[in-house]
Amino acid sequence: MKRKLLSLIGIFSLISIFAMWAQPVKANVDYDITDMNVTAKVNRNGSVMIHRKIYYDFDSDARGVYYRQNLTRKQKIKDIQVKVNDQPVIAANNKKNNTYQLTKENNSYRFKVFHRISEDNRIKVEYSYKILDLITNYKDTAELNFKIIGNGWDTDIDHAQATVVFPESVEGLKAWAHGSLDGYTQVLPHKGKIIMKADDVAGDVGIEVHAIFPTAVTAANKNYVDQNKKEAIEKQEAQLAREANERRKRKSYFGWGLAFVSLITGLVVIVKGFFGKKMGFKPKKQGELAHNYEIPNVDPVTAQILDNAAWPDTKALTAYLMQLAAKKKIKIEEFKTKHLKKTNYRISLVDKSILQDDLLYFLFNQVGDRKSFTTKELRNYTSRKLGKKFDNWCKRKYKQTEQAGFLDHELEIARSHYRTLAIVGIMISIAAWIIAIFQLGPSMASVVIGGILLIVIEFIAFFVGNHKISLYTQKGALETDQVRGFEKMLDDIGRFKMKDVGDLILWEDIMPYAVAFGLSKKVLKQLKLEFTQDELDATGFIVGSSFYSTGSDGFERNFTSSFSEGVSYGSSSASGGSGGFSGGSSGGVGGGSGGGAF
Repeated sequence: MKRKLLSLIGIFSLISIFAMWAQPVKANVDYDITDMNVTAKVNRNGSVMIHRKIYYDFDSDARGVYYRQNLTRKQKIKDIQVKVNDQPVIAANNKKNNTYQLTKENNSYRFKVFHRISEDNRIKVEYSYKILDLITNYKDTAELNFKIIGNGWDTDIDHAQATVVFPESVEGLKAWAHGSLDGYTQVLPHKGKIIMKADDVAGDVGIEVHAIFPTAVTAANKNYVDQNKKEAIEKQEAQLAREANERRKRKSYFGWGLAFVSLITGLVVIVKGFFGKKMGFKPKKQGELAHNYEIPNVDPVTAQILDNAAWPDTKALTAYLMQLAAKKKIKIEEFKTKHLKKTNYRISLVDKSILQDDLLYFLFNQVGDRKSFTTKELRNYTSRKLGKKFDNWCKRKYKQTEQAGFLDHELEIARSHYRTLAIVGIMISIAAWIIAIFQLGPSMASVVIGGILLIVIEFIAFFVGNHKISLYTQKGALETDQVRGFEKMLDDIGRFKMKDVGDLILWEDIMPYAVAFGLSKKVLKQLKLEFTQDELDATGFIVGSSFYSTGSDGFERNFTSSFSEGVSYGSSSASGGSGGFSGGSSGGVGGGSGGGAF
């Protein structure tokens, strides 16, 4: 009997093992948090209304997302609302789609939002709730110390912004933020606002806000401690700010250990620059070129690359779109916004074959609505992904120019190596002599002056050596002569009759080159002088409009400006004014808050 029982147990064990082996392994959910926007509205009773928007970009299927809000023992949350893609979801324990569960364990509240997610879905999840007793009133100040974006996320956050809003202007408002040293804090007492921004926020770092303000702002607050705290807070934050700035300074002093070899490196730069051999073929000088009235054999983007021996810029991209419009592959139309009456442009898709271009695919499908996109949408689409797509487009166009035999990749590598060597040498020399100024003082002024002279010679040697290395092949130098002769003809426009070069149909083909070379305004002005408005209008093209104008309504400037926005960050401010984030933490409530997907 025992033998039969053991046999049955063995069979069932084998079946269980095979069943477990046959089950697919569950992979982690693959997603990014592209943006997180948190607004905290301070109430007079010391509570704070939190509105948290989280934007997810999924690369795999998922059942939903979760968020955890950690608080202290005496703090609670109420007035809860959860939305997914602007649609409210209800609280329930049945795990059905578009519901959420809220559980509390010790001092941690956990939201679990059930929402079916497919690969490549983008969703927005919003959590709104009031935190009671988040602000503490002391005898001499009120304090908000809160991990407004927690440090318990499963992934990093591409872009984060947290805003604290007070009921009115707050005289004497001071605030500090803790987190990434690249973050930036803006304190606006007259508006009653604190704005914190950071990119690439690590999931285990988050953003913490520490603010002090007059107790009158939260006069109805019952969370009161009968002691003075303002001086201690300011002292604590000043120390944290100093430590953060010291860490920044230490990073910038990475080259200190190379001070001893800086002079030798400087001599290497000078020898290599003045005595290095010439490489590649050089196009003719500008004064040696004759006017070329024939459209180049290469497109406007390649023409700009050859002219500059560098990656194309946004003028080249504009010219690329112009050429596509001339070929009827896209359509470009002017329109004005309702309120500002500002001219914008709509680029509509005509020929879907152009979507093979990765940048155009992104512009139409991510920036636009798959059928078109506008320059207004482009300006409002602030994402690093767009910049990366544009960089990849530039790199691809440059690579195609190399593959066509116009530029030599080996020469580019040689020049890159030379530039790297020279720049590193110059920077080491500069770092060494700056250290000498601060370390040795005025008594070593002669040494400092000698170092400055050496650095000047290094710069001259660098430009001499760089000029000796040309990236052009023999074929590329000849084609560049043709391109620059054509550019010279456009630059000298007005010295000859445009009608002798060709009719308006031909000038429609020429205009994208003028855009790529930055000469569109000059060429357009001459076109309007030599051709009547009826002739311009009769082309059916937009050459007679403000499209080519470099003014504020011109497409070229409109489109270019959409790619040129950026953000700069400063140092930590020990005074509690605007400035960079401090590292570490001031002990704010909410540490460990965060979330993920399941």
